[in-house]
Amino acid sequence: MKKKISTIGIVLIFILSCASAQTGTLTLGTNYFNNVEVFYIADFDFNNGMNNPDIFEYYLSYTPPIGSDASIQISIEFEMIANIPSLGLNNRRIIFIKTLPFDFNGEVAISTKNLDLNMDNIFYTDGREVTGIYKDEFEFIPEEEFARLQTAILSGLKLPAGDYMFNFAVYPEGSAGLSEKQVISVGNPSDLELVAPGGPLDDNIEIYSIYPLFQWESTDFMWTEGHCLECGYFIRVAEYNLAIHSSIDEALNDRANLPYPDNGLFYPLPSVIVAGGTGRGDLLTADNTFQYPFSDSKPLEDGKTYVWQIQKVFPTTSGSEMIESNIFVFSIPSMGGDDETDGATSGGSNIYLQILEQIIDADTYNALFSGELEGFFPTGVVTLNDTQQLTQDQLTALASQVLAGQISIKSIGVE
Repeated sequence: MKKKISTIGIVLIFILSCASAQTGTLTLGTNYFNNVEVFYIADFDFNNGMNNPDIFEYYLSYTPPIGSDASIQISIEFEMIANIPSLGLNNRRIIFIKTLPFDFNGEVAISTKNLDLNMDNIFYTDGREVTGIYKDEFEFIPEEEFARLQTAILSGLKLPAGDYMFNFAVYPEGSAGLSEKQVISVGNPSDLELVAPGGPLDDNIEIYSIYPLFQWESTDFMWTEGHCLECGYFIRVAEYNLAIHSSIDEALNDRANLPYPDNGLFYPLPSVIVAGGTGRGDLLTADNTFQYPFSDSKPLEDGKTYVWQIQKVFPTTSGSEMIESNIFVFSIPSMGGDDETDGATSGGSNIYLQILEQIIDADTYNALFSGELEGFFPTGVVTLNDTQQLTQDQLTALASQVLAGQISIKSIGVE
């Protein structure tokens, strides 16, 4: 099982300030944080930070007391901690820097684009240079542990999977400190394996639902809505007809049942909000299951064979990266019965029964249709609230809302 259930990587964002009539107001916060799942070392330029990926940005500001333009004395601490199971590093401090107190009066923004060998050249947002910044304390991971980390980075050209914590703290003279913490979870989520329905073509797997639940295994990942609009999971389902398709790949690229109408692309799957955004959109993730929908799709039919595939698009320091799963195949056997010209049946299996099977629990359905309703065949007459007769399309739309949790069913009657 490769799905990782975790809240690691959720951004903890605080806007912190301390103020008094005598000292003015000092504020520390996060302008934005763009979640990234893969860090490629080649994307970082330690000689010129402006070439670095845009991942996060802090802001620090000081407003003097009314009627004064005096500066405040502050010191800054920066710390990076890593938790990398593969290297035996458990919440290990990688680097720690503390400055001597220096005068500060204005606002600065510090981002990944400031992280280079010239980090002592920090400027206020109005263009003035922040002066008097000197190191007081400096600590680096022991050489032996750093060598292991460096070898892992160079061999894979990216940071090893793990959790990386960036702590930024400011200590004003005579006042309590302010701190910001970002936690970045590097999962390198390149794994993607289909689970059900179906399997390889030679397995000849059959299922008994035209609205199956698609499942796959994959390491969780997250993305920032405004930073990676194309990120998430995507699915494509199409009919496989041995008479016209020479391969399952050809079938997948032929006319699709999902999305429908077919636009030649994959169907985007729903995302889930992990945390509210800070100006660049919400932090999102996605589930690894999906129920075949009643809308935006062409119904699957009994007696036919289908192929499906999942695409996974996740954020890296080089932009979004896409991988595709293998292709699974499944068949829906013919249930027998007479075809109806009004569309109530599909390949011998009544669509109304298929919809009913999806909106009530499996135990109840099986008990009813192997008991007193055995052999029952719907006429296609469906009434809502004893007053409104529904078409098949209207019933399909309502069933879709039920499965999405938007409405609930009080009772179902069969005459």
